[in-house]
Amino acid sequence: MPHCKYLINAPRYRMPHFTLSVCLSCGGKPHHTPQPTQACCSALPTDTADDPSTEGAVPLKSVETPPPTHKGWEATAAYTEVLFQLFRRLVMKMFSVILAVITVCSQSCFSEVTSVDPPDNVTLSDLGLLGQLVIRWSPPATLHNLTDCSVRYQLEYFSTYKNEWRGYRTPRTSFRAQFDLERDVRVRLGTMLRGSCTNGVERTSPPRELLWPPHLTGVESSRVRNFTCVFHRKQYMECTWERGAEEPRHTQRFLYYWHSGMEAVAECPEYITSQGTHTGCLFPRHSVEEFTDFNVCVNGTSAQGPLRAVYVSLQVQNHVKPGPVEALSLEEAQEGGELLLGWSPPTGRVPPHCLEYEVTSEHTDQDGKEWGMVNITEKTSLVFPAEQRSCARVRSRVHEYCSDSSFWSDWSRRICVPDEAPEKPSPAMDIALICVLVASAVALLSLCISVWLFGKTWQKKREQKTQHYSLFWEDLHPKPAVSC
Repeated sequence: MPHCKYLINAPRYRMPHFTLSVCLSCGGKPHHTPQPTQACCSALPTDTADDPSTEGAVPLKSVETPPPTHKGWEATAAYTEVLFQLFRRLVMKMFSVILAVITVCSQSCFSEVTSVDPPDNVTLSDLGLLGQLVIRWSPPATLHNLTDCSVRYQLEYFSTYKNEWRGYRTPRTSFRAQFDLERDVRVRLGTMLRGSCTNGVERTSPPRELLWPPHLTGVESSRVRNFTCVFHRKQYMECTWERGAEEPRHTQRFLYYWHSGMEAVAECPEYITSQGTHTGCLFPRHSVEEFTDFNVCVNGTSAQGPLRAVYVSLQVQNHVKPGPVEALSLEEAQEGGELLLGWSPPTGRVPPHCLEYEVTSEHTDQDGKEWGMVNITEKTSLVFPAEQRSCARVRSRVHEYCSDSSFWSDWSRRICVPDEAPEKPSPAMDIALICVLVASAVALLSLCISVWLFGKTWQKKREQKTQHYSLFWEDLHPKPAVSC
């Protein structure tokens, strides 16, 4: 009966819960059967039992190995198979654990953001700064215990000055802006949630719409009309207004203002008056602030009751009126056939690079045909074609790169080439002049006649008075009789 002459571990590889032994040969010959039998391995001689190389050998249940082609092939194949099976089991277990963790986390996270509520406890506060209002709110109650998501708020309000909705996103729970106190305050407020609790997707609540009506006193017809502010040459600002359509008599108006550079509201520094009534206000340069909300309120009182107040918020830099252009010249250019019109920027605090100019010109050619043109330029000179006669004038304003709007300055004086000749009087003027001369002559003649008549009357009265005095004297002092 064949027996295993050599039974060695190939080598005896020990892995967790796994041991492999290989019987190499039986009966002194290579055993080419794929499955060594238990009988082969049980015929182990006693002299080999103490062999260290055979210590701990155990029979295999089933090991399929191809016939060896060289020494040690069986050990390499078995080792590779063991590593593959171990790696496969390890990967499967890791994948199962990861999948379970993802499933549990997903279920726990998505259950918290099925819906997002808008903010709670929304309030509106007036700071007493002529239109500066503060909106405050608190997070929704459903987000109080949420820590793994960021919360922001989407706020929109309707600007009556721009006639449009304006939106902001903020992580804060308050917002401050300028509102028209004569109109409704309209606000939309929502909650925005994003983070691990939403799997990176931003979720927004439906907006909460709010409306606060204005608090108005006095009748509408008592409101002042045509309120206008002009920032002259950026040196001083003048605000004027007209009486209301049904404003009671003996009323008085007062103006208050505020901007971001002030700590509190102040009254007009210098009123413009007409017949004892305030019709405007003058602001010196130091009391005016540009590129910020300049808030104005005009209110008043009367014996009949309160008057309707006016609230205005303006940007001072959009109300600039430059001074008129004064240094103006029109002369022939060096190249023949052209006229060069030149001028200097107006005086004041308006930067020259912020000005644009409008030039109107009138021309008369040699045939007596008149034509004109209008030019807008940022330069301080303009070239015209030389005609029989040319005239021009210039005005300026702040262009759109320095402000959103502006007032045109007054026109400069009119300049012509050749110089304007004195205008001939019209026939109507001649007739009027003749009438005036005739009337003056008649009046003078009447005056002379009146003086002459007055002189004659006065002289006659004087002679009569002298005669009466002579008679009275003779009665008092009779002459002595003459004797013969």
